[in-house]
Amino acid sequence: MICDKKVTYNELKTFAQNIAQELKKIKVQEGEHILLAMDNSIEFAIGFFGINLVGATVIPVYMKSGINKLKGIIEFYEINTILALPKYKKLFDEMLEENKSLQLKILYVEKQENELHIEHAGIRLKEVAVNPKKPAIILFSSGTTNMPKGIMLSNENIESNVKAISDYLALSNVDQILLIKNINHASSITGELLVGLANGCTLHMMTGILTASRTLKVLEEEKISVLFGVPTLLNAMMGERNFETYDLDALRIINFYGASMAIAKIRELALKFPNTNLIYSYGLTEAAPRVTYIMREQLLTREGSSGIPIEGTTVKIMNENQEALPLEIGEICVKGPNVMQGYYKNELQTQKVLKDDYLHTGDLGYKDKDGYLYVTGRRDNLIIKTGKNVYPEEIEGVLLGFKGIKEVLVRGEEDELLGQDIVAYVVGLEGVQIKLIDVLKHCKKELEDYKIPGKIYQVEALQKTISGKIIRKQNINLGVE
Repeated sequence: MICDKKVTYNELKTFAQNIAQELKKIKVQEGEHILLAMDNSIEFAIGFFGINLVGATVIPVYMKSGINKLKGIIEFYEINTILALPKYKKLFDEMLEENKSLQLKILYVEKQENELHIEHAGIRLKEVAVNPKKPAIILFSSGTTNMPKGIMLSNENIESNVKAISDYLALSNVDQILLIKNINHASSITGELLVGLANGCTLHMMTGILTASRTLKVLEEEKISVLFGVPTLLNAMMGERNFETYDLDALRIINFYGASMAIAKIRELALKFPNTNLIYSYGLTEAAPRVTYIMREQLLTREGSSGIPIEGTTVKIMNENQEALPLEIGEICVKGPNVMQGYYKNELQTQKVLKDDYLHTGDLGYKDKDGYLYVTGRRDNLIIKTGKNVYPEEIEGVLLGFKGIKEVLVRGEEDELLGQDIVAYVVGLEGVQIKLIDVLKHCKKELEDYKIPGKIYQVEALQKTISGKIIRKQNINLGVE
């Protein structure tokens, strides 16, 4: 459903100022870390700006991570103040009861009609020293480890990215934007929420369980003109059996990112949305997050490209210790005002990725003679089969071009003879039983022999991160081989 609360720009400003005043009352200091314990809601935006107004550091957290992980984050990131939705009061009460040593100041925030309700709770004051060098926001990496890396971004990092994204989207105050992804990520905060607000757009925030049919219904009913999404959702929307019955003429932009999209699926997307500008963006949280973008025309003529750098950002490809030639694969490195300050309490990892004035992303790719970027995969995902390098992302793109396949995971698994064998797990569209022998024939037509998966399984589902990315390291219940 769509969030049923409404707030004007003037009300948002006033409510944020009210939050700032409440934070000052409980002696929140400049540079102090404040946990934003909220999901998709107007209160998230109010709290975000309120924290920023007092010069504190926003730490948004996904509240379904589990109580132990939440406690670990509070301790590791030295959090003393929490801004939360009232529905999480029971969770924090239990945490405080079980952990008497925790020193927390908790404010529960809820917008009620035309006023903002703030309730103080769990206040055990503990002064925090002023540290003006602290960042404006700390965002977590999308890994599956118990303690994710904290990526420190300044207001300058975020503002430069908002401006660059605004430049290529060319939004106006008549645009109706649909926010559907979890709000606690860089792409949702910078590329969607803040970009929308910076351009005076009307923002519609989806809550609850996300489905393709619900998304299509909201697009139609609210006359949405700008949709931000990930490939998995777009694939599901295109596979919706009643797709053709929805009136989506108002939709003028689909900006997608978060994972690469198979060329065949991009072609299908272009056919399904003939009058919509399709924009693909590449980036990572460490870059606040946008790095490159590519518009519909180039997306369809330079197939597989992630586009050109956003304004103010430089991208180069490094092979060993020198810059790669055009079409030569190497590590993607990024320079610009959007590049992070570093990882919180992890100087070693910071020095590893921030060197020579560039962010070394760990992503592999190349540039063509015109400077367009092509991302081939993650260095960490590389499969080495009989001494040959294989990028699983390439195989995933081929498999997604097979009719009936909705999602794919390809990874290397240990094999005594080959070193690593290529194993593919595919999820079919609803009600579709895929003939795996036909999938194998499809691979043989599209791939070199050493890139063809040695094993292909159809599975019911694949686990994803909360940002919609398929988790590579997951235990999978096997279906039919």
